[in-house]
Amino acid sequence: MKNNKTLYISIFIATLFHVSGLIGMQTEARPWFIGMTPLTLMLMTGLIFWNEKFITKQKKLYFILCFFVGFLSEWIGTNTGYLFGDYTYGNALGFKIGGVPVLIGILWFVTVYSVGQTVLFLYCYFNNNKPRAVLANFVLINIAAALTTLFDYTLEPAAISLGYWEWLPDGNVPFYNYICWYLISGFLLTPLFMNKSLQHDINYFAVFLIVLQTLFFIFVV
Repeated sequence: MKNNKTLYISIFIATLFHVSGLIGMQTEARPWFIGMTPLTLMLMTGLIFWNEKFITKQKKLYFILCFFVGFLSEWIGTNTGYLFGDYTYGNALGFKIGGVPVLIGILWFVTVYSVGQTVLFLYCYFNNNKPRAVLANFVLINIAAALTTLFDYTLEPAAISLGYWEWLPDGNVPFYNYICWYLISGFLLTPLFMNKSLQHDINYFAVFLIVLQTLFFIFVV
């Protein structure tokens, strides 16, 4: 980790924002707290990078890859229905291009990277940092893709309730959505597990964040 102080400060800030949001969304100030979602997401992204020991060119390129693949996938989904299903975005996530919030690309990065870091952390913990074979990487990619899809399954009820997006015509989430999440996240997770230049150190804040966000979306509904 970069240093304990950075990690502890980041955990405090993330916890403060998510707990405050969880409480605030149960009050009459709910619309205001929902409107703070873009700021919170940007802040969490900043904290992820703050906790990186080495911000290499490869990591910057990986962020760009996740952002554009995530955004493009959602653009195709909302404008054609070929990916995910028939859905439309609300205004809670801020400025949109082609009906898709720009921040959705950042959300894809935060989710995929945090889940990937969590799987890497668990693997290293239980295997004493032993080198991974290609087959092990393949298995881990699929585990991480499944966990990313599970995160979306947890997120969906909260996102609908908070007005992030809406499923048409009846509000039900199609199974096809989860198939797309699994395949796209698997594609984005592949370089994270296969490229050693993206694995200098585990980002412990990212591991904490995905757990915190999962709990937040479970209880905010």
